[in-house]
Amino acid sequence: MIREIKKYWNELENKQIKIVAEKFQIAQPSVKKYLHMSESEIVDMDSPRNYKKRDSSMNNWLNIIFKMMVDNYSNETIYFYIRQQREFTESKEKLEKYIYLIGKNNFPDRIPFNAKYLMESSFPSEVSCFKRTEILKYVLTCNPKVKKDEDLGKYIDVIKEKYPVVIQVENTFREFHGIIMGDNPDKIDEFLEKYKNSEIETFCNGIKRDIAPVKNAISHSVSSGFVEGNNNKFKLLKRIVYGRSGLVNLFVV
Repeated sequence: MIREIKKYWNELENKQIKIVAEKFQIAQPSVKKYLHMSESEIVDMDSPRNYKKRDSSMNNWLNIIFKMMVDNYSNETIYFYIRQQREFTESKEKLEKYIYLIGKNNFPDRIPFNAKYLMESSFPSEVSCFKRTEILKYVLTCNPKVKKDEDLGKYIDVIKEKYPVVIQVENTFREFHGIIMGDNPDKIDEFLEKYKNSEIETFCNGIKRDIAPVKNAISHSVSSGFVEGNNNKFKLLKRIVYGRSGLVNLFVV
């Protein structure tokens, strides 16, 4: 096919990559690549290349995984055996991936597993588990109309007692939220002075650099929220149709 493309290109009067791509039903970058290939490069395509094997941090464990599979150990046993080795410093996700790939490529009859769900199923049914993001969402929700997680609400007091940092985060956020939603811009200066040497020092420094717009947002009821919202919506639509449409379609009714 490459030789036919080069022959067709030499006989073509109107030399356009697009015409060749449509003729042979291939991409234009492929046409450019094939046209610049020499005869020796075309011949070399018939013989396989010996690529150098890429080094991986999992190389020390590949033989162990393979040998344990040969000995008919389950994927779960291999997973937990390697995890408990002191020398193993890789992520759980990488280990799970390599166990899956070695089993898939060398032992197609093995049943794959997902270590994530394996670990989740090991918790007793009476144990309730909550993610950090879920706790943050619960304590940082100020709108009374927003429905909170009822199951998490049963244990939030226990969580706050066990981890006082949750109370600190909640109080700091609510204090800042009250200032932004209020009408006294001078309180933002008190907030920045209070937390200038705290864990949110970087956040405070960022506000100080744009203190004038922040104070205007507090003292004025008019904002650019409507414009920013429409701009955000337009960008979202643009990303959705990216690669599937063109600018001209924006003007089609």
